[in-house]
Amino acid sequence: MKFPLTIHRFPSLASTNQTLWELLAQGAKAGTVVISEEQTAGRGQWGRYWESGRGGLYLSVAVFPDWEASQSGELTIATAWGIATVLQNYGIPLRLKAPNDLFLVGKKLGGILTETRIQGDKITTAVIGVGINWSNPVPEVGISLHNYWLSQGVNPQIQSLSALEDIILEGIVLGYGQLQGKGVSSFLNDYQNLLH
Repeated sequence: MKFPLTIHRFPSLASTNQTLWELLAQGAKAGTVVISEEQTAGRGQWGRYWESGRGGLYLSVAVFPDWEASQSGELTIATAWGIATVLQNYGIPLRLKAPNDLFLVGKKLGGILTETRIQGDKITTAVIGVGINWSNPVPEVGISLHNYWLSQGVNPQIQSLSALEDIILEGIVLGYGQLQGKGVSSFLNDYQNLLH
């Protein structure tokens, strides 16, 4: 991404994606980020409810890709690949479940929700939403990073939620930049090797 990130923080929102769309309607630029300590109406794919209690990471990033509408799914793949790549640098053996789920030791650690606006046959605007379990309560099928480190008996390489935030933003920027610069074929094999 060739633009700075502008971060807006909130203690509580219905949905970071929803709030970011509202900011875009008011003239917010590419690189605008919305982060909330909790979501009261977080959504996953197909509109499913996403549990978003305090202690998790919930953020959305706006991009203006100007790509073919058929590339919509590639944005989610690129984001998943970018996040997995940077988290593995911190000793987290993240796996992916196509197209948008992040898994750790067979349990769901997080997810990605990409929403686009299309004019003609071009994606003009996209909002990339990411939720990651940090220390928040999770359902039986989920896992948080805190619980993972506890179960492994290892010292966390990521020391705080704000550090995780920086790492996830780095992953989104990496994925978007790679897709924009070199196309999906440049990381598709790596993405497929990460599939759960």
